Amino acid sequence: MKIDIKNFMKEKIRWAFILDKDEFVRLSLNKILKKYGFQVEEIEDFSQLERRKKDIKGGMVLADVEIEVLEGWLPLLRKWNDRFILMSPLVTDELTIRLKKIGIQRIIKKPVDPRMLRRHIREISFPDERKIASFGKKREGSHIDQKG
Repeated sequence: MKIDIKNFMKEKIRWAFILDKDEFVRLSLNKILKKYGFQVEEIEDFSQLERRKKDIKGGMVLADVEIEVLEGWLPLLRKWNDRFILMSPLVTDELTIRLKKIGIQRIIKKPVDPRMLRRHIREISFPDERKIASFGKKREGSHIDQKG
């Protein structure tokens, strides 16, 4: 088997960071994201992401954390802006408004539907990479999915 080194070196790694206390959710997301071509890393808190920011220029973050935790990490999260997806079991209008005020536009209701996650991923622009084509027309407005 011959490997084309030039093309191999040009290949960009797309990172996905998962922050969730539930081991089953982490395992499920890990499997889904690897299937979508991501290098996955589970993190316990945003400080781990802060330490990796020099190594990783692009990637995305999926997190299930309280809004107060998000507000404490706003400078770091602004770097990830459109590549941050909040997962929450309860999505209310009040929560949505608060999140929009701090710059969080993508919210997925838990349990996470892999099709909804894939749709969000297709809408994300990653640095040094072309935007992944979406399935259909892009919708206007926020990127909040509520299943049910």
